[in-house]
Amino acid sequence: VERMEEHRALALIPTADGEAISGVLLVDMRRGAFRLVRARAVLLATGGGPSMYRYHTPSGEKTMDGLAMALRSGLELRDMEMVQFHPTGLLAGHDTRMTGTVLEEGLRGAGGYLLNGSGDRFMFDLDPRGERATRDIVSRGIYDEMRRGNTTPNGGVHLQMGHLGPDQVRRDFKGMVKRCADCGFDLAGGLVEVVPTAHYFMGGIVCDTDTRSGLHGLFVAGEDAGGIHGANRLGGNGVANSTVYGGIAGDVMADFAGGQATLRDPDQDLIQAEIARARHPFSKPPGDLNGLRERLMDLMWEEVGVMRTGDRLRRATRGIEKLESELLETGLAEDNMVFNLTWHDWLNLRSLIEVSGVIAAAALAREDSRGAHFREDFPQPSEMESSAYTVTRLEDSGPHISQRPVSFSRVAPGCSLIEEVEAVP
Repeated sequence: VERMEEHRALALIPTADGEAISGVLLVDMRRGAFRLVRARAVLLATGGGPSMYRYHTPSGEKTMDGLAMALRSGLELRDMEMVQFHPTGLLAGHDTRMTGTVLEEGLRGAGGYLLNGSGDRFMFDLDPRGERATRDIVSRGIYDEMRRGNTTPNGGVHLQMGHLGPDQVRRDFKGMVKRCADCGFDLAGGLVEVVPTAHYFMGGIVCDTDTRSGLHGLFVAGEDAGGIHGANRLGGNGVANSTVYGGIAGDVMADFAGGQATLRDPDQDLIQAEIARARHPFSKPPGDLNGLRERLMDLMWEEVGVMRTGDRLRRATRGIEKLESELLETGLAEDNMVFNLTWHDWLNLRSLIEVSGVIAAAALAREDSRGAHFREDFPQPSEMESSAYTVTRLEDSGPHISQRPVSFSRVAPGCSLIEEVEAVP
């Protein structure tokens, strides 16, 4: 196996007829050179990364590149409105990247309290399970307190564990205690500021249960794949997703590649177009790239965040379009591709903006509330029997959203992965 370190994927390259994958266009960051890697089979497993939100758990380098590449390749994406917010992200101020880091679910499961700015527990006003309600409900509860202004000094709420006994908390949650201490909080005996934080992306590429996508030879696993979790992922299932479908992809791809006699010829015109696309910022004068990303994070948090309305989503769509126009007129200070991290920041931001536009469009199209998607103007879920999921395809005019009915079925161990064996009433 040849490991291609310090390489970045820029585009999926299909055949000239667009029917199959031919390879992947990469850039060698060390030399600043473009490289096309041809392959009989390609696995897209770049992870999610909803880092377009003001508060987010993934590192800043996780910028939805895989889904952006899939969009440009004409692949269908599903459930793009389903962004999961973890209710307890560490809130240590805006001047540290520790803000947004997850404080694990087990803290609330063990009996931790959430307190608003007045020092009152508020979750039992929303759900009889209190702090132990599902992530979406707790996130909405915290967000509502923030919107009311009933917050802690940094604008969130407090997590309290001390009533369980400081020694027990230090013993049972050693890692969490240390994480909080690094930011000046005493989890065992004091109060820790928390905020809902964009954590996981349920949306992704439409694919089969054997990881095949709509592009022949392209497979998808992990957080790039859509449909595995429905509208609301349970804690821990993200790791299971990557492990299970990563293993399935390996088995299926090995069989597939063994049956392919030759490599497929790439679309040469598309290669040149993607190189020109990547080099675009070198032709523009430098600007405030970081300022654009900060505006995107605020826009997505305020208008496409934990609680949504049609008016806010329409404002978001206009705002995202404006940011994209500004980005395309914002360039770089030097024409140098060798470890030019500012160039990669530019590429990251373009991916984030493109995927943000799809999230907003899908959220506007779904006029009900389900799982991680909550519309204040349509607070009730639709009838289960008529459940549908959103499907997005990129067209010349922008994202086109349609809906398809959910197929209620079960897959039994030992049968074919794509065999529906028992319908759910």
